[in-house]
Amino acid sequence: MNRKLIGVLALSLCLGTVAPKITAQPTDRIDLTYAAENSVNSVVYIRVTTNERVETVNYYDPFEDFFNDFFGRGNGGQQQRKMRTPKRQGAGSGVILTSDGYIVTNNHVVKNADELTVKLNDNREFKGRIIGTDEQTDLALIKIEAKDLPAITVGNSENLKLGEWVLAIGNPFSLTSTVTAGIVSAKARTLGPVRVVSSHLSKQMLPSIQVIPVVL
Repeated sequence: MNRKLIGVLALSLCLGTVAPKITAQPTDRIDLTYAAENSVNSVVYIRVTTNERVETVNYYDPFEDFFNDFFGRGNGGQQQRKMRTPKRQGAGSGVILTSDGYIVTNNHVVKNADELTVKLNDNREFKGRIIGTDEQTDLALIKIEAKDLPAITVGNSENLKLGEWVLAIGNPFSLTSTVTAGIVSAKARTLGPVRVVSSHLSKQMLPSIQVIPVVL
């Protein structure tokens, strides 16, 4: 996939301000209901199917290594065999980026997928297709054929502050439209030579590592 596009997704996926930012005084009660109600419909549930396939796997056989040494053959006991992997299903979260059906999710969610089913918060389902992936940032862009979708409003992650209250919305453990509150604990990370702008959230917000919108 075009790395410039992936870079834009990586920068945007702290996924910014959906509701007006409220500056709270220490004695104020923080009300996140407006932010939750105005962003939950932009989060989708992605069901992934990987068909049965035959794969070649490498393995080490110590007995083969012994006989190789005895008879003068030296492959170090390394062997290959065919293994049939069963049909598998998985699931994850995604975020609607555009009203015409572009959705961002994690690469590990859709990797090797043969079939994608995207379920919206209103229970409509669509077949999805992979547009592109990037393993380093663990991002993927998929597309469904739909119109007038409730796209997320993307803000600027540089405006986040440490300790700021945020919402995380996703589908951990296949539970749809789960909303969790927490704080921003860090703002950036480095992947090798690449500095990726992302938000680290308080641990209790992330029962599984997935693309989720962070809402102020």
